[in-house]
Amino acid sequence: MRLIDHCVLVADKLSAARERYRRMGFTVAPDGVHPFGTHNANLYFRQGPMIETLAIADPAKYAEAIENGNSFVRNDAAFRRAHGQDGFSQVVATSTDADRDHRDFSQRGVSGGDLVSFSRKFEQPDGSVETLAVKLAFASHPKAPSGFFFVCEEVLAPKMDRSSLQNHENGTLGATCVISCTSEPSAYSDFYRELFGSTDVIVRDQAVDCLVPNGRLSIVTPERFSREYGVGLRPVGSDLLHSGLIFGVSDLSRTETLFDRNQVPFKRHNDRLIAQPASWLGLFFGFEAV
Repeated sequence: MRLIDHCVLVADKLSAARERYRRMGFTVAPDGVHPFGTHNANLYFRQGPMIETLAIADPAKYAEAIENGNSFVRNDAAFRRAHGQDGFSQVVATSTDADRDHRDFSQRGVSGGDLVSFSRKFEQPDGSVETLAVKLAFASHPKAPSGFFFVCEEVLAPKMDRSSLQNHENGTLGATCVISCTSEPSAYSDFYRELFGSTDVIVRDQAVDCLVPNGRLSIVTPERFSREYGVGLRPVGSDLLHSGLIFGVSDLSRTETLFDRNQVPFKRHNDRLIAQPASWLGLFFGFEAV
């Protein structure tokens, strides 16, 4: 069974995303620069997947990567064209062999593009510089032009001390649930079951839940989405739109106090704090006690 490796969010400017995260009480990692024109700011947690926020750093390199068929950048560009510069573009699963996964996706007719391999430098807390190398294989569902997925194999993964990045003022321990929305949740149950290798996929009226060891992936109808999370959503039809993240916190009252102090717009709904999306097109962050 795969884990949720990370979730890719899109932003127009990393500086604006950083400021929003800071006000919400998150500790944000230093910028990471990709060789194909994007850069990121990541959130790391003691539990659950990492959250990557992606922006365009070098438009010329970005355009060149699209022209050269880079699946990661092509999918990012397709999402931005369809949904703007604020949203949740890609769900990422772990992989131990991206080449094998790519062949499997191709044979099953769910390939989302060519393999992508790249490496980048990063700075350790002690100032030393290391190299991280990964290989990505992409999957897609024929009904989901907006719901992007890939798996990530760590080809070269030096040990990283992220303990200082895992302490968050808002008390967040980790991302516990990935929420996607469609008018036809059951149409995606087999795709999720095969992508994550999960034997625990629960199909209910207006919802499908895929359980993996480090979290839950929930696919809900717009009606269930609005009722459960109190957030409006544009029409999605049978397309799949990644729409929100739920974070588990150690003390919800502490999180609420911080939001009040930092003037973070939010509301209480179903025993959660729901932070207002950055724009009406954007994803929402929810916080619940664990």
